[in-house]
Amino acid sequence: MFKKYSSIVLVAVALTLVLSIGVSFAQDSVPRGGTVVVNESPQGSWVRNFSPFAPNPLPGTTRVIYDPLVVYNPVDGGKPTWWLATGSKYSDDLKSVTFTLRDGVKWSDGQPFTADDVVFTFGLFQKFPALDRNGLLAFTDSAEKVDDHTVKFNLKSVYTQADIQIGGMFPVPQHVWSTIADPTTYTNDNPVATGAFTEVKDFSDQVYSLCRNTNYWQNGTDGKPLPYVDCLQYPAYTDNNAANLALINGEMDWGGNFVPDLDTTYVAKDPEHFHYYFYGGSPWVFMTNTTKKPFDDVKVRWAMDLAIDYNTISQTAENGYTTVDPLNASGIYPKWKDWVPDSVNKKIADMGLGTFNEDKAKQILDDAGYKVGSDGFRNMPDGTPIGPFKIQIVNGWTDVVTAAQIISQGFQDIGLNASVVTPDFGAWQTNLQQGTFDTSLAWSVWGVTPYDFYHNILGKDLIDDKGVSTGQFQPRIYSDDITKSLQDFLLTNDAAKQKDIVGQLADYYVTNVVSSPLSPWPSWYEFSTLHFVGWPDKNNNFSLGSPWDNNGTRVTANAIHCVDATSCGQK
Repeated sequence: MFKKYSSIVLVAVALTLVLSIGVSFAQDSVPRGGTVVVNESPQGSWVRNFSPFAPNPLPGTTRVIYDPLVVYNPVDGGKPTWWLATGSKYSDDLKSVTFTLRDGVKWSDGQPFTADDVVFTFGLFQKFPALDRNGLLAFTDSAEKVDDHTVKFNLKSVYTQADIQIGGMFPVPQHVWSTIADPTTYTNDNPVATGAFTEVKDFSDQVYSLCRNTNYWQNGTDGKPLPYVDCLQYPAYTDNNAANLALINGEMDWGGNFVPDLDTTYVAKDPEHFHYYFYGGSPWVFMTNTTKKPFDDVKVRWAMDLAIDYNTISQTAENGYTTVDPLNASGIYPKWKDWVPDSVNKKIADMGLGTFNEDKAKQILDDAGYKVGSDGFRNMPDGTPIGPFKIQIVNGWTDVVTAAQIISQGFQDIGLNASVVTPDFGAWQTNLQQGTFDTSLAWSVWGVTPYDFYHNILGKDLIDDKGVSTGQFQPRIYSDDITKSLQDFLLTNDAAKQKDIVGQLADYYVTNVVSSPLSPWPSWYEFSTLHFVGWPDKNNNFSLGSPWDNNGTRVTANAIHCVDATSCGQK
């Protein structure tokens, strides 16, 4: 299994369910209490770090401890739901955007949340750029307090996605973080935040709990403060197999795992209570590091794309849960298929991208001068060996490890000396962000518009002066023309112009085989109604249920509650 950590992309909310501020509710009786056992991704042990700015914060940190200003609901067309903010407005010249903050919000220690906290947080980014996980510094010049509940962000130039990216920031309390000498190394063991679950209980390297914030700002349908449940508990699992066993045995309430043949292995165990629902997510991609040879050669990347057995990965590694379509090669298909020009779809077909074709892959390499040596593996045109090189993927993520193994075998079959390595999550992510990998499987980003996908994978502005990616993962392919296209998208609110620019980006992505999308990946989500109900499902898909999704977790955790007092062990 794998999780998504994206501070740029914001997802999943249901207004009618969770935003109860200022609304009159019927005083329905909702059973309260209980501890929900959650697994968002297998990790062998926990190291206490609840900083929202950490490269790999503990589960729950940016999901239920810290709130953003705004969230966006992919199951409702990406519409914004106002969270810590209640609205935003651009200036007439589009060079600033002003956010109105929600009144009455308190930090978990009882101190009021105000504009000072938001301005202070942006100031932290300016002083410590490594904290800027949303990449706000690239387009924002300053943040200023207008009044206690209004913040104006002054932009370096027109940037029509600024409200989306600024909306995803996680403000921290000035009265706490102003005392921290170096916030880049601060582990924030006992967080003060505005989220629903801020109290850390019973922490060990094998399990910890996040429990209710008694000063939380939202009310439930019973008129009482959310959340309905007392705590979320996070056991550590070494891999998918251990996590899946706990799920199947009914020891887990909420899972985000890849489980082979879920209907047989999980649902059939207790059809009344064991359920799953997958919402189609953004694609996982195979990615090369183009700062290393021979991956700087588009012909090598093209041949590698054709050596990937997409159907076998779908059926074997992903148990048939994914959908294979060559048009996935644009990166934004099928969600944004109307944005992809016919000319790009034709180019995909002409190049054969997204389609397994071993013979054509071999021919491309032969024609480009990468000949097979006496050892059965190919050499560079100058005769030096290619590789051996590594495909990295996280240890314990059994489905994508299997995918990597299938890809590795395909590469070996066309004469490329590839092998799979399985570092832990932190090392895998660090390699991608610092550009020290050979090749890798990695997640990508679908956001509110197709811009997010292409910006995250092609945006040179997301690489800092030390060569570290501050956004998502990149093969480090850059072009002055594409940089301009990405900038031009942000300079206009004209939908037709934006669509034309996305067509240019799609053409470049496909022509240069920037990365190879495997398919839109299901958002793994399993849930048990033995003890808790209120989950999103196919009949009421009010949020993305995957517990590794920032805002899907936030909304779902606010919605679930005990079946009844008995189910949660209450008297």
